Amino acid sequence: MNLERGLILAAAAALCAACGQSDPLGDPPGSTGGEALIADRAGAACVLVSPLNQVGATQQMSVNGVAYTRSHQPDAPGPLERPIPNPGPQPAGSCRGSTGYRFGSGLYDDTGPIGGDPTGHADLAGMVAPNQTINGIHTRLYARAFAIESPCNGARVMFVSDDHAFVTALLRQQVLKAVAADPVLSPFYGPDNVMLSATHTHAANGGFGVGSFPADPPPGTPQQVRDAYNYVISAGDSPNHFDADNFRVMVDGIVQAMRRAHANLAAHAGSAPIRMSIGELLNANTSRDPPAYQQNSPAERARFSDANGHDIPVDKRFLQLSFVRANGSAVGVLNWFGVHPTAMHNHDRLISSDLKGYASLGFETLMETGYAPDPGGVPSGEDNFVAAFAQTDEGNSIPDLFVFDADVDGGNGPGQGVPYRYRFGTDDPYWLDEPGSERGAPKAAAVFGTKHLAQAIRQFGAGSALSGPVDYRLFHVDMNAVTVDDPAITGTLAYPDLPQNLYADAKATCSSALGQGFLAGGVNGPQFGVPGFTCVDNAPIPYRDQMRSGYNGLYNGSGGLEFMKNGVYFTVPVEGVPLFTASAPLLCATYATQAEYACQNEKPILVGPGGPTAPIQIFRIGNLAVLGVPWEVTTMSALRLRQTVLDALAPVGVDTVVIAGLSNAYFQYMATREEYTAQMYEGASTLFGPWQLAAVQQESRRLALTLAAGAPAPTGAPPPADVALGDPSPVTTDQPAEFGRVLADAQPAYNRGDTVDVSWVAGYPGNDLKTMSSYLYVERQDSAGAWRVVATDKDPELLFIWNWASDPVGIETHVVDSSTAQAVWTIPNNAAGGVYRIRHEGVSRTSADAAPEPYTGVTTAFRIEGDPEACP
Repeated sequence: MNLERGLILAAAAALCAACGQSDPLGDPPGSTGGEALIADRAGAACVLVSPLNQVGATQQMSVNGVAYTRSHQPDAPGPLERPIPNPGPQPAGSCRGSTGYRFGSGLYDDTGPIGGDPTGHADLAGMVAPNQTINGIHTRLYARAFAIESPCNGARVMFVSDDHAFVTALLRQQVLKAVAADPVLSPFYGPDNVMLSATHTHAANGGFGVGSFPADPPPGTPQQVRDAYNYVISAGDSPNHFDADNFRVMVDGIVQAMRRAHANLAAHAGSAPIRMSIGELLNANTSRDPPAYQQNSPAERARFSDANGHDIPVDKRFLQLSFVRANGSAVGVLNWFGVHPTAMHNHDRLISSDLKGYASLGFETLMETGYAPDPGGVPSGEDNFVAAFAQTDEGNSIPDLFVFDADVDGGNGPGQGVPYRYRFGTDDPYWLDEPGSERGAPKAAAVFGTKHLAQAIRQFGAGSALSGPVDYRLFHVDMNAVTVDDPAITGTLAYPDLPQNLYADAKATCSSALGQGFLAGGVNGPQFGVPGFTCVDNAPIPYRDQMRSGYNGLYNGSGGLEFMKNGVYFTVPVEGVPLFTASAPLLCATYATQAEYACQNEKPILVGPGGPTAPIQIFRIGNLAVLGVPWEVTTMSALRLRQTVLDALAPVGVDTVVIAGLSNAYFQYMATREEYTAQMYEGASTLFGPWQLAAVQQESRRLALTLAAGAPAPTGAPPPADVALGDPSPVTTDQPAEFGRVLADAQPAYNRGDTVDVSWVAGYPGNDLKTMSSYLYVERQDSAGAWRVVATDKDPELLFIWNWASDPVGIETHVVDSSTAQAVWTIPNNAAGGVYRIRHEGVSRTSADAAPEPYTGVTTAFRIEGDPEACP
């Protein structure tokens, strides 16, 4: 027996030993393990012993045998936010102490079109700049839904986690309209009990209600004018103008996932426990804004120190719900862990669900989840395992573990430290002039996706059964004009170990505005701008000198504006520090005279974006409360906000609160009052001023108190008015060609670990999105001669890349002169031996008046020989 196989067997034995035991991190008694329910036990064992889990676990980080730092600070165990002991009694009645719930899960593909010139579709959303014109797929995107009912009172909720950067008011509006028009869903679900949350991947299609920067042409602008405008903007920005084709597949995917979850619940009359476990996921996230976090109260920060006495500036809590029926049928897992899914980085041009989607797909693969469409369009209601890795307090949390580490010589000033492309501990290329950078950082996504997946496996089926009723509340708040006057909040806002002048201002929100530091981006996607410029110099801890001379110079701006057009890369030098030194006083002087912005205090205002009213929502699932807010919440903001809601709900039996960030709309960031003083990216993006968090605490408390009292939600502000949809997406056409003809064929044989790189003459793939299907199929021939699918374009080891050529006239008229479909398959080390081929299913459309024509291209068969490894 070789060492690797021995490790796999040991891990499998550990899985067996865990079955029926409580959570290893000390959840309350009564927990049961669900590891025995995993269909691919050996595959799960491989995940647990994967060397990817060890990235960042030691002081030294090496890539390909070269050490880049020897002073990395690995995570150590620390205090973990667990259920509070002895909450008050649950409401009287049949739901008190009830642990039986009905539940259902559902997933559906909502991958949008490949975009950019000459197609007229939107780019990737989330990073803004440089341009991220879509030219392929790393992994497909899915909406994952969970319907939950407490039979004791008949109340139910629907939670959706979607593989996109944001949820917008427009997206929620159209989803709710579709639900209201659905005779099956509408009797059970509506605005109050449907929560839509985004995973926040920055490698998903845009164009669904978050405007571009600069602004889009207004609806109704002639297509030719819009095309010319977007062509110019897309040299250095990612146009995310409204994309009707992407919007349609997103709305439909979310609604179809809800239909499946509802049908799955309806098909199972019996109830079963939902188990909640809380674990600690280490070496999977780090802070991108240490200078801002350090402004928080020293006494408050000291409560969250690890076993080595270091600050824990980002949340390590991994909270998971396991859904398993009484007969042992596994329905799904829903978990929350706060980290930006930006591992694919801001030069990536492939659609990707990033690290959270990697984990979701990995768990679903272990559970043999099916991704086929419903026969006849009607969900069967059968169990089909769904794994949702949802988003929570990721505001200042990134996966770039080594981004600030000193180099092997101890240097961490400008130009020193770990080279930027190695900040994940992988060798993925980053800079635009490095070959392969347009394919993102799939190795990094695999590292941090594996860490998520391993933690979810460890906690699957573990924990204590939730108990109590399902309930829900929703209301809207005009965040431009909130006065914070609730004594329960105002009495908590001043910290005695910080200067009291921080708290002297009137506690009220301001008209929304982005700050100058927004142009800095984060260190996980730096732009030419720089953070830290303020109108008022009152930060409790001095930070500017260290920002400029330390942190590897990453707070000094990228040094230039990056542009890429038609494969040509160039930069325009822009030194952010002198530029912002000159511009910040002008911005401060301009806006200080405007009453609606004067209360922004430290923020040099760049632009006032406005926006609709903000939705705040609470789901109660027994002793767990899920707070849905439309912000990216920083770690310390989340700690305070959770405590506020918990204080309101603990008297009625709620002992745990989790925040579902980026829910139901999008209003940028939420920093603490103290973090706001430093005007890092998060503070600059806290729209409503220094007292935004306090206002959200107050309004969330108002909502929670109505839930606790069994009273209707507060009146609040009116919901957002209907937003009109934008213009239809243009139709892209192909010049006639021999579609499906193989251009680069497979070699006769390959070894495991090799890359199979093949291509075909192609039509434009966006004219058929292949929803719940695929553009690519890796197939293996079985003993009867039939071809069995082993990978599709949803799988991270198989990349689909579309390459095209058009002249300027073709770009303006959406005509593709020629294009290729490329498959890049990295053969897993555990691939079975035998005969394989790769098949491409595509479409062509030579006229806007004609329907897309399907075609097929197939490579020559090839062999993979020898014995497979135990793990991929």
